[in-house]
Amino acid sequence: MAGRKQDTNDNGPKLVDKKEFEARHFRLRARRFAIGAVLVAAVLIVVFVIYKQISEKVYTEYEVIGTVDWTPVSGTTVLPYGSDLVSYSADGIHCTNAKGQDLWSFSYVMQNPMVEVQGDYVAVADHGGRKVYIYDRTGLIGEIEVNNPVRSICLSGGGVVAAVLDDGDTAPIYLYYRDGTPISYFRTTMSRSGYPAAIGISDSGKLVGVSYFYLDSGQLTSHVAFYNFDEVGKNETDNLVCGYEYRGELVPMVRFMDEDSAFAVANDRLVIYEGKQRPQDIANRLLQDEIRSVYYGKDYVGLVYFDRSGEGKYRMEVYDAKGNQKCELHFDQEYNDIRFAGENILIYNSASCQVYTTKGRLKFQGTFESSVYLMLPGTNPTSCILVTDQGIQTIQLK
Repeated sequence: MAGRKQDTNDNGPKLVDKKEFEARHFRLRARRFAIGAVLVAAVLIVVFVIYKQISEKVYTEYEVIGTVDWTPVSGTTVLPYGSDLVSYSADGIHCTNAKGQDLWSFSYVMQNPMVEVQGDYVAVADHGGRKVYIYDRTGLIGEIEVNNPVRSICLSGGGVVAAVLDDGDTAPIYLYYRDGTPISYFRTTMSRSGYPAAIGISDSGKLVGVSYFYLDSGQLTSHVAFYNFDEVGKNETDNLVCGYEYRGELVPMVRFMDEDSAFAVANDRLVIYEGKQRPQDIANRLLQDEIRSVYYGKDYVGLVYFDRSGEGKYRMEVYDAKGNQKCELHFDQEYNDIRFAGENILIYNSASCQVYTTKGRLKFQGTFESSVYLMLPGTNPTSCILVTDQGIQTIQLK
């Protein structure tokens, strides 16, 4: 039987080689990927350009987006207290919430009130007085009466109070719980350990740092001592766990940044200490110029000098908790206060301010519409809270 001739009509189905099919599929996927990559790159470039414009923009104006009525008493000093405010004068102290309402208010008569605010606690004493008052957000929770005039006080975030007293040639330092219960005390004399120039307490109150100064063969010398009131310090005389000597120097400031980071400022150096039990000096920065003022936050320390370079009236060096210098600022802004707010630095007086980032970039420069007591960060990077003589204002930079 004769075979049937194969149909070669072009209208019939075509067979595609497997390798050719895979090559076509690969080219299609590659083309789609390339188009997608270009689109993603374009979006990223646009986002980067917008971010760069926003991040590098120097704001010069602001808009008041909210105001709460609050009228401060003349001669009042205002301090931040978490989301609330503490205001005080020689006649009394008040705690005010963000709505301008007094949470508590106490009257007293003091010649020179000293006020410390840390965490949920507030401590108040009159310089030369014999009482220390301790408050939390509910009001007065402790009252300490001492036998000698109070020279200075220090407060921890957990409510532990240190009071340095004046007793002739001795300067006893007493520690109290927030309810006024005594914890411990140690006496210092010029002949034995020197006179206390500064004191700092960790948040838990377990570590206390004290700077003493004394004359050694006619030379001024400072000694920074750390006391541990936890288990480690119980086995040490007077709870003293370590100390550092600085010959020819005065150390007028010792502070804790957090539970295991502290710093001391001398006339020619910045020292960073680290450790929860026996703090060790991990950075020792020698300084070339005389320090005008010192400001600090949880993460940074700022040292302000008169600027000899001619780039501004003031120069500020900013260091992190490891002692690394983060930036150097040159500015002409006169200031009553400088505050670290996250990654921003607020430099301001009652009439004007400048805001820098911790990388040294100017972010805002402008004047206030009302007289400002206190400037605080807002809920976003371009908003701030102003406590003014016209009320508590929320502003948006623009």
